[in-house]
Amino acid sequence: MEKNIKEKSNNNKKTKNNINSYNWYLYTQIVVTAVMVLSCVILKVNNEAVFYQVKEDYKAFFATENVYENNFSYKNFIDRIYSETKEKYDEFLQTIAYVYGKGANDTYPSNVSMVKYVPDKKGFMPVKGYITSRYGIRKNPFNSREKDFHTGIDIANEKGTFIKAAFSGNVIETGYTDIAGNYIKIQSDNNIQTFYGHIQFVFVNQGEYVLKGQPIATVGDTGLVTGPHLHFEVLHNGIRVNPVYTVE
Repeated sequence: MEKNIKEKSNNNKKTKNNINSYNWYLYTQIVVTAVMVLSCVILKVNNEAVFYQVKEDYKAFFATENVYENNFSYKNFIDRIYSETKEKYDEFLQTIAYVYGKGANDTYPSNVSMVKYVPDKKGFMPVKGYITSRYGIRKNPFNSREKDFHTGIDIANEKGTFIKAAFSGNVIETGYTDIAGNYIKIQSDNNIQTFYGHIQFVFVNQGEYVLKGQPIATVGDTGLVTGPHLHFEVLHNGIRVNPVYTVE
């Protein structure tokens, strides 16, 4: 009697295990099917032509009794899907860049780079103070509804604070513009050019050689500004890069 009860109990356990295994299998099939259906819907919504091409490929693949004789290639199929997906992704990135850049009134400069450039020997931070405006796209300080690309960094400090040369090099230009105010350009030996704008007083002359850390000017508020600060730019091989990675 006890033996029969134990056998029935074991049989019940086996049955439950079989049911549980079947349920897991069923749940897995449901999830896989749901993912496939969702993928088809997304593909159809985003690129209907590709969706129907995939559909025709599957029909052609299963059209014959011996599928191994069919010339359908999984590799070609996957390569084509990858190519189409990458193309759409690239278009998406271009659209985002376009929409983001439209706020800058299409003034995104051609000679700037967002790639992090770090020189073999870092330069000297030209002036102490707070960075009030970083490199890259920003809100226009004179029109908050527009954006522009800030080609350097703004370091705020009191008018008259010493500005020092970030790198040793030749002073290739000094001058004044309505935007930058009084400015200095210095060309270094390592294909680096530095620009210092909104200067109060300039201490150096064109053609003069200056040393890294040498005082070259004082912080001012000349040109188009909202307050006294230094506008500092770094160019590597003629391309503007983020100055914060080039100095210490």
